[in-house]
Amino acid sequence: MLPVIGLQTVTPIRRRNWLSLLRFAMPETAATESGPRNVAEVLAARAKDRPNQPAFVFLTDPLSAGEGPEITWTYAELDRRAKAIAGQLSSVTKPGDRAVLVFPPGLDFIAAFFGCLYAGVLPVPATHPKPRRGSSRLDSIVADCSPTVALTTGETRRLLKLEDQSPAVGALTWLAVDELCAPGGFTQAVARSANDPAFLQYTSGSTSQPRGVVVAHGNLLHNLELIRQGFGIPEADSGAAPQCAVFWLPAYHDMGLIGGILEPVYVGGTAYLMAPASFLQRPLSWLETISRTGAVLSGAPNFAYDLCVRKTTPEERAALDLSRWQLAFCGAEPINARTLKDFAAAFEPARFRESAFYPCYGLAESTLLATGGRRLRGLQVLNADRAQLATNELDEADAEASDGVPLVSCGRPLGDQEVRIVNPQSFEPCHDGAIGEIWLRSASVAAGYWNHPEELWQTFGGRLADGSGPYLRTGDLGAFYQGELYVTGRAKDLIIIRGRNLYPQDVERTAQQAHEAVDLGAAFAVKRDGQEHLVVVHQVEREHRRGDLTPVLRAIRAAVVDEHEIDPAAIVLLRPGALPLTSSGKVQRHRCRELFESGGLEDLARWTQPASEPAASTASAVNVSRPHLAAPRPKFLDNVAAYTPEQLAAEIQTWMLAWLADRVEEGTGELTPTAPFTELGVDSLTALELNVEFEKVLGVRLPPAAAWSYPTPAALSRFLADSMLGMPAAAEVTDSWFLAMEEDARRP
Repeated sequence: MLPVIGLQTVTPIRRRNWLSLLRFAMPETAATESGPRNVAEVLAARAKDRPNQPAFVFLTDPLSAGEGPEITWTYAELDRRAKAIAGQLSSVTKPGDRAVLVFPPGLDFIAAFFGCLYAGVLPVPATHPKPRRGSSRLDSIVADCSPTVALTTGETRRLLKLEDQSPAVGALTWLAVDELCAPGGFTQAVARSANDPAFLQYTSGSTSQPRGVVVAHGNLLHNLELIRQGFGIPEADSGAAPQCAVFWLPAYHDMGLIGGILEPVYVGGTAYLMAPASFLQRPLSWLETISRTGAVLSGAPNFAYDLCVRKTTPEERAALDLSRWQLAFCGAEPINARTLKDFAAAFEPARFRESAFYPCYGLAESTLLATGGRRLRGLQVLNADRAQLATNELDEADAEASDGVPLVSCGRPLGDQEVRIVNPQSFEPCHDGAIGEIWLRSASVAAGYWNHPEELWQTFGGRLADGSGPYLRTGDLGAFYQGELYVTGRAKDLIIIRGRNLYPQDVERTAQQAHEAVDLGAAFAVKRDGQEHLVVVHQVEREHRRGDLTPVLRAIRAAVVDEHEIDPAAIVLLRPGALPLTSSGKVQRHRCRELFESGGLEDLARWTQPASEPAASTASAVNVSRPHLAAPRPKFLDNVAAYTPEQLAAEIQTWMLAWLADRVEEGTGELTPTAPFTELGVDSLTALELNVEFEKVLGVRLPPAAAWSYPTPAALSRFLADSMLGMPAAAEVTDSWFLAMEEDARRP
């Protein structure tokens, strides 16, 4: 039985000395005599050597078959904009200060990031808050790293309403980078060595508050080179034609920032970028862009490949040409072999090759990439013996066994990185095939967490039993089998019941396959009467949320008992969007367990194991909602031009309220023109589906976050009316409009 990770003794560290200790935590990276000393020098070199080559192309409207408007910046243009920002920053900051980056998807974030590097300021990527709403994540980041300034766009600054933010966020100096047009006094980039911090990468916070990983310039340069070698990308000065890539990953996430933005600059390529909401709203747009541009490189977490299969038709797939897509990386942990194989089969008519898949493993604490396969080798899947897994051993199942667990190899350590599998109790290295905690040691490993010296040695200072180290303790479980790394899960998520190990991902996969109504979920253990009991919590697919869920509960229970020989103590079904997730889309299992134990889960249906007769009990009845009704085509579409903006807005509002009445969950709030969408149970994904439905019926293009920018039926109806009548004010709903809506809401 694999024990919980033990913590080595930590010597108290005075807070004022914590930053100086970071330099001694991990190996240093010395820049070569001819190579760049920092990442800012990489951009400067590209702007000099290839000034007119497109660096980034942002697709402002990729939903219409990838043919929407594009914004293109050359390397010279990016360099010019970054210097303008650096000049402005130098007047309000000093080297070493932090600047929080609060941007919607687009190219301004990239200019701001490099502008910070030129000025010697540490950029701190943050999520983009919803308009007129506070952000607990932004509050936590600001409180943790104490930035001097916040960089954003003019539109975002106007929509945020700083008076509604926390005092710390509102007190920052806010600069709109898109309103700067001159170098602004910039003379020369601030000198930075390989060991100087480059930026702070805040982790998702799936099990705790976000922590700012201190990524040094040397860490970045080392990892960017590892990615280049692992992906087989030619060097920038090799004379090879620049390679093209497509990404939709958020820029505040390590995979989106380093893989989708910094790596293209490092190799001198061209990256086509999309908003994450554009992908979620219409997954086909990602593949259409790859097809249209002839991109050779792209990738995403596991769920994105699954979404592409479920949200596309055979006809749409056949219209694509994915033959030039040579490397499709997948960095989810663990990677689902069935998902990738289903994708390869579904898009074979588009000439996608399974050999293009590049499963890999990494984490923010190691900058990004740690292990990967060989280019064009494709998937290496081990059908692992389930009984051996329960004893922390990884071995191949018998060829005739039907209950093997398919595990995807994440390749081998790249470059000079050292990856060890360590017993987290004895701190002894594990033999080949034994499952333990994954430990890393390389120049890519970051220096520590900003302002958290107590975690320096716990996470970044792991020592083997013989004293060798330090190593980064990843908290991930895995094993080497025939030289390949297989990631099996998180140590903290491991479920141990009656001496048997259960990996939550296995249970969750079983539940999802049990019934078509089951969506994303979490499996975890709760302690009752001194014993661990399994709890399974899953969202329900939107099209099934109003039906009788009793058969779904029964199907999940039967599948879990049959597959894992464990009878769950409870099964809970949630409405779509109710499952706690991190900013990068990972399931927060610990948070889900906390909500379950505190009674905080808003469930649609629940089955609980009766204490008296656990084996014979059956699922109880659940609520049955009224059936879904199709909304008829609104009559006002027959003669839109006959209406004034106010009249058309009223017609749209009446139609919209009827549409919502048939779709929002009962009991979520009073359905009125001024009721916020959030109170009606419209989450971010529902909001995107709302966009698709409204565009389909009304024939109007909506911004990806329309339900957040226009957060009530009244506000969104007025925006739609202005758009349909071609009014110039359609681009933005003014503060006076929101104030008027708030005033209407106060009237009796």
